Amino acid sequence: MSLRVIAISAPEYPFGRLGTTSLTSRDPVSLYNASRYAAFLADNQLGAWGDSNWAVPRKIRRKNLLLMNSLSEETSYFEELLARERPNLLLIGAMTMCFPGAIACAKLARQMFGESIYIVLGGRHASETIYTDKARTCVKHHNGSPLKLISEGKIDNVFDLIVSGEGEFVIAKVGEVIADLAGRNDSWITPALMLENISNIPGNWIAGCVTDGHMKTIISKGITFDRDRLPSPAKMFGIGTGFDVFQGALTGHAFSDMGTGCIYDCGFCSERTSVCGPLSQVKTSSNRLFRQLMDIHDVIKEDTPGRRTSAFIEDSIILGGLTSQLTKLNSILEDHSIDIKFGGQLTVDTAIKQKLIITELVPKGLEYIFVGLETFDPSSIGGMSKDVGKYEWIMRAEQMISEYSEIGIKVGVSILFGLGESQQQRLAILEQVSSWKQRYGNPVVRSFNWAVQHPLKGKDNGVGYDYLNWAVEKVEYVDVLRDYGEASLIYHIPNVTLPTVEELLEIRAIMKADEVTD
Repeated sequence: MSLRVIAISAPEYPFGRLGTTSLTSRDPVSLYNASRYAAFLADNQLGAWGDSNWAVPRKIRRKNLLLMNSLSEETSYFEELLARERPNLLLIGAMTMCFPGAIACAKLARQMFGESIYIVLGGRHASETIYTDKARTCVKHHNGSPLKLISEGKIDNVFDLIVSGEGEFVIAKVGEVIADLAGRNDSWITPALMLENISNIPGNWIAGCVTDGHMKTIISKGITFDRDRLPSPAKMFGIGTGFDVFQGALTGHAFSDMGTGCIYDCGFCSERTSVCGPLSQVKTSSNRLFRQLMDIHDVIKEDTPGRRTSAFIEDSIILGGLTSQLTKLNSILEDHSIDIKFGGQLTVDTAIKQKLIITELVPKGLEYIFVGLETFDPSSIGGMSKDVGKYEWIMRAEQMISEYSEIGIKVGVSILFGLGESQQQRLAILEQVSSWKQRYGNPVVRSFNWAVQHPLKGKDNGVGYDYLNWAVEKVEYVDVLRDYGEASLIYHIPNVTLPTVEELLEIRAIMKADEVTD
């Protein structure tokens, strides 16, 4: 076996337990997406991947991918995986708050296997810190760029290759190159050789490495690929999690594969279109989503007979909130019904706008909508554009909750703090949400987030963080912030006062009390 691969999602915290109320999945969904084409090759016995440790049934293949949350709590699992598989290719995916964890894991793998393991870093952090100018002719680096940090000697050169952008086909090719050279005792992968081999791979990406202290990068040629032909993550890796909102059903993650971000460009959002790029192959996005829903249904029935099926649509906004695609999905489900319950994300205003088509989707399985809420007094944080709507934000939020409760939709909310609001305003949001719940039966607070300043391809309010330190290290904060989807004590929005532990505990006490009434 010339190719042996494992993949990990880097941990966000240096120590501590997994949060009990943050909205999380046991499946490393981003890794599944990035690795799915390679898994497809393995599954179909094609090329080097067809002779790798991934050329096994999906239930076994998924054991080679590890979702890590806490370095101290889960390093032993990582070490066991390394020792068992003895990989010559390690794929590491990292969000920005997980960057220190990615470095730590790469160091451990290097200590165990030296230069015989090839380590690739990808994910949102690389994509937001290594980017091009508008003409795609020049590579630019944020202060947090791993390549920049390595070349400046601020971190060890523990990554052989760093990939920014669409990596599905790059990963597959990297594996082929390693397999080709693995049997040669006198040869290993030089930086120049790998960059040369991947130069014609499809997708919009940047790849780079550091050699002799100098950064070397190449920009993809932008060769397009057919998103309709991408394999679904569920089919390649199976499903191992269940969201409690679906009451005991296993829950697959579904994508329309129309892009990594949102159609809107709100200044406070890390998924805005100016950072994540425009949507792609929109006209067939509903077909792709339907196919993934069908695959989730079939995989659960095949792998875990007797379990009910559900899916959560991971689009920033379901099908971009586009009338044409929502209508098309409704029509497809009308003609080809699936026994599956599903939900997904909308903005408050998109939910109001698309109420009619959402209503039509309810009898076809849609039963859950997830929305984000921020301060109801945008003027107190210097103003915040919600892009659409002419009446107050709080009025629009209540309208959405009221109308969706009437049509039998469960509404979950994620509340974002840390934009500059006061503790009094935070408590007011919680009080208002509780009032709505008593009146309408909705919403349920599913998670909190404390606003983090992301690199955002340089659109970072001028802070220029390098993101080398753990986002939360103080013991007293780790315990309470683990219940947040994302939070940081050092990478906060500029000019925002950090919360005290007492303030965070006050918020948690209210949330725990609210859970009792669910």
